[in-house]
Amino acid sequence: MMKTIFAAFLFCIAALAFGQVFDHPLSKENQPTFQKVRQTIAAHNLQKGDFSQIKHIGKFNRNLTSSGAFVISKDDGIMWQTKKPFPSTMIVTKSSVVQITASGKKSLLQAGSNATFESFAKIISSVFQGGDDLNEKNFDLYFEGSEKAWTLGLVPKDKAIHAVAERFVLQGGDVLQSVTMHEKNDDFVRYEFKRVTFPARLTDDEKAFFENQ
Repeated sequence: MMKTIFAAFLFCIAALAFGQVFDHPLSKENQPTFQKVRQTIAAHNLQKGDFSQIKHIGKFNRNLTSSGAFVISKDDGIMWQTKKPFPSTMIVTKSSVVQITASGKKSLLQAGSNATFESFAKIISSVFQGGDDLNEKNFDLYFEGSEKAWTLGLVPKDKAIHAVAERFVLQGGDVLQSVTMHEKNDDFVRYEFKRVTFPARLTDDEKAFFENQ
């Protein structure tokens, strides 16, 4: 019963954030703050931390959760290490997406085989690269808030991305705190980031993960 109530509460919170930001198209008034936020998020070449992922299935009013650690490197790509409920690692570079099981077995994922994560990775990469792709050519943009507490809404114009995620909602302050992908049928995937740090370089193990793909 409590899980059902929590699922409904989570959906209402996500829907509220979803609705409010899309009342605020990017304009001359909020453009300066938007640009400052982009510069702040992209100021670091390397970011690491923990994540939690909540997949909400609207039809069944059910949440599926997972958690782990992430590494986002401007030069190397994204390393997504899921620890719970099942260990696995996803490496996303400019040229490939590789999945590694707990036993060490590697699989090169074909384009579209994990469309939800690929869409998420594309958005995240753009945000941490400085957001050059976050423009009115690729998205309808919406923004509200301040540099310390902001919400960014993205409606993709690319048909391939839009087929997977109709809208994105990003929220944060000095760091990106969450990304919510709104899919069809009231489904959404929410990624939350915690304990974010900005180390100067990758560890030897992290370098090996990226270099050996």
